[in-house]
Amino acid sequence: MKKRMVLTAICLLLCVVCVGCKLEEIAFVAVMSVLDAANNDEKSFDELNRLFLRDFDAIDAAVQSGQYDGAAKLSWIDSANAGDGYADFGCGGSGFGSQTNYTGFFYTPDDDPFALWSSDTAADFVETGDGWEYREHDHNPGGDNVYRVQKLAPCYYYYWLHY
Repeated sequence: MKKRMVLTAICLLLCVVCVGCKLEEIAFVAVMSVLDAANNDEKSFDELNRLFLRDFDAIDAAVQSGQYDGAAKLSWIDSANAGDGYADFGCGGSGFGSQTNYTGFFYTPDDDPFALWSSDTAADFVETGDGWEYREHDHNPGGDNVYRVQKLAPCYYYYWLHY
């Protein structure tokens, strides 16, 4: 289904470019909307939590063994990589260009909700009712990045990133 949407969008764009009509702007917006819809597999906390709990044994086995291939084979996990003090599991996103969101979760043996970030950034997270949040514009007037973290289980955290 996604491939068909992308192909339709590309064909529409090519038709508009070849014809050279004044509707180019409208067609471009339509194409970008179709491409954005085809690229939307962002997962909410509730959705990711449900999947995480369902497949927890496979995920935890991957983390404990340090072999992430098994977890990365789960249909809802796009990537699984070890970092310095954490294991990151990418689970999708949405948007295009500077309005892109990414979702996933990470494991940290120290149960550190800020393990993905530098100590400077981690210090600027504020506690919310359901986790922690960092808003770059609070610390850098030109920045628009937003990071949210919520606990899934001991040592496991959901993240939502906006760049």
